[in-house]
Parts: sequence; structure tokens; C-alpha cells
Amino acid sequence: MPLPGRSCPLAYRYRPEDLAGPAAFAAATLYVAGGLYGNTSALDAILQRAAAEPSPPQLVFNGDFHYLDAHSAAFRQIAAGVLDHRATLGNVEYALTAGDSQLGCGCDYPAYIPDSVVTDSNAVVDRLRATAASFPAHLAKLAELPRYLTATVGAHRVAIVHGDPESLAGWKLALEAIEPADQLARARTGWTGTPTSADDIADWCARADVEVICATHTGLPYAQDLQRHGARYLVANNGCAGLPNFTARRHGVITRLSISPTVPTDSLYGTTLAGLRFDALPVHYDTGRWSTEFLDAWPPGTPGHRGYHSRITDGTWLPLGQAARGQVHLIRR
Repeated sequence: MPLPGRSCPLAYRYRPEDLAGPAAFAAATLYVAGGLYGNTSALDAILQRAAAEPSPPQLVFNGDFHYLDAHSAAFRQIAAGVLDHRATLGNVEYALTAGDSQLGCGCDYPAYIPDSVVTDSNAVVDRLRATAASFPAHLAKLAELPRYLTATVGAHRVAIVHGDPESLAGWKLALEAIEPADQLARARTGWTGTPTSADDIADWCARADVEVICATHTGLPYAQDLQRHGARYLVANNGCAGLPNFTARRHGVITRLSISPTVPTDSLYGTTLAGLRFDALPVHYDTGRWSTEFLDAWPPGTPGHRGYHSRITDGTWLPLGQAARGQVHLIRR
């Protein structure tokens, strides 16, 4: 029997064609924020950044907005703030509402992720379940969330998933899986498996009738465009909104799509796709406040501390420039 956290339920599965139906909503500007991870300061920063837009954007939290918010006050704030907007299930939210004892964290971790990481993630979610049990009304709302959404931004169709276009917790849109290969990403993650080709992505987009796929789940951000059969497509994985994503940088990342051609002054990297502007935006949360909240909930020796303290304090190994792939241009150095 596989270790909990390494397998996924059949309910995670869907097809790209399932995204091809009518759009759930339309927007002139769209924010997609995945991997908030229970960071209340990041939630505040995202809402403040949205309020600074010339017109209010539509905001989607595409899963794992809960995770490290093991204290009731933080859990309550995330619950209230996120569900004031649109949201989709992440594996964490699914795990909080499922009765499957073998699900663990629900991450569907691939074989190259060490068992120690899987075990700690399971333990974090086990503790979070105890907190969430005091919020039955919120759990009922989580259970009703969709696994994915399709939106229109202007005339452009956008798929919003947590993992990939085939599974809620799929890893096929991880930086380390995407072709052309990022050898540093593969070396640092120990990646093994079948790579995701440009043809795979173009096939998903054609079957889903979308031009853009917005994802998260796998922890490291990037954006990459591709051209196939006269069409241009874009994948935007925002990494984590609530954790540092790059070397020596202590901010989160979210995805912004807009019909406005204006490049935001805080854009990290971006591109224009047939009149649709994409930018990765930094989430400049209060790092001191987040560190205090995190250490209060996850002091040294706890699974949350083992898994995330070094990332919160030091960032990751990923250089910012490696997140801009294809014709996506680095803007902020």
C-alpha cells in the first residue's frame, strides 16, 4: 500500500474536455492566487494589491489557501477572506473534507519527492483537520467548491486548475516536468518521470478550448508560452502566493491577466498573448508578522517547521530569471 499522500482518489480525476464548457465568469482583469498556505499577511497583501487596480479585478484562490494556519484565529481569517471571492479546491481543502484515512495530505506526491517530505505534509494536514473541525459551516462550503474553473478575460478563455488539466493534484505542470528541460530544476528536485512536452500542453488547451492554463500546487513558479498549429498558448504556474519562491526574495507570487496592455510597475515577468496581458506579480506581505505567526504555530521540531521554516526565512534555490521561459520576458531584476 502506498504511503498516504502519494496516491489520489478517483475524485481528483477529470479531463481537459471538462473545462471546455461555458465560462463560469468573465473578467477584464483576473488575479489567480494559489498556495496561500494559511498566510494571513499574504491574504491582506493580495487584497490590497487588488484594490490598487484601476478597476476591481476578479480574484480566484485556486487551492491550498489553508495549510499552515493551524491556529483557529488564522484559520478563521483565511476562511472568511478567501470565500469572499471565487475559489477552487486544492488537495488541502479536499483532504479537510474527505473521510479517506489513506489520503493523508492529498498531495499525490511523485516518487522523486522524499518520504520525509510526504510524512511531514501528512502530519501538517492531520493537525489542520483538528483545527478545521471547529468550523463545520466552513467545511461544508469547502466541500461545495469546484475542482477547476474556466473564465474569460476579454475574448480569451482561461483554465484555472490546482494541479494540471487531468488531476486536481497532478504534477505534470511542475517546473521540473516541463520541456524544454530546466536542468537545474531537475537536479535540485531529483525529478524522474515522463516530461510534459509542448505538444501535451497544446493538446490540453485544444481539448479544453482555452489559450491559458493557470496552475499552482507544485511549489515553484514559472510562465511559458508555446506555439502549435498556428495558435499560441501560455502556462502560468504561480508557485506559492504565501511563501517565498525565489533565491534571496521573501515574497509570494500571483498571476495577473488583463485586457489592458499596460505592464504593471511591479511585474516580475510577463508577455502579451494576442491582446491578453499576463504578468507575475509579487505578493509583498509583512514577513515579520508571517514569521511570528508561523513560529507560534510551528516551533522547531514540528513537521511544519521542518518543511517550511528555511523557505520562509531564506527563499528557495530558484533564480527569478529561470521562471520566465519561452517568449515570457523578465521585467523585474
